[in-house]
Amino acid sequence: MNPNSESQIEIIVRRDQDESRSDRVRLVSRVVDISELREQYRKFMSSLKSIIDVEGGDAGPFQLNEIQFNAEITGNGEFKLLGTGVGVEAKSAVTFVLQRDRAEQQTTVEQS
Repeated sequence: MNPNSESQIEIIVRRDQDESRSDRVRLVSRVVDISELREQYRKFMSSLKSIIDVEGGDAGPFQLNEIQFNAEITGNGEFKLLGTGVGVEAKSAVTFVLQRDRAEQQTTVEQS
């Protein structure tokens, strides 16, 4: 399948384990609309933001300036948070690094 470069993107994913009992990794190509991928990204980032209390990022004399999350993109274009123990399976994970705004960092330092 040849994706339309303007509105679609091809995603290569590993075929489900249940479909094969061999040790070989089988890959499947899926074409996803970029608008759907963009919407899934927005939902994922909204969920991440809702669990982070940016204002409560202080720990004594220290402050939280950066948080890093690893995620994967499924064949359907969904973003999923990767937990611990994923190991080798996450070689092609997407890493999101959220940093405080520099002006916010400066304000926090000046208040200390």
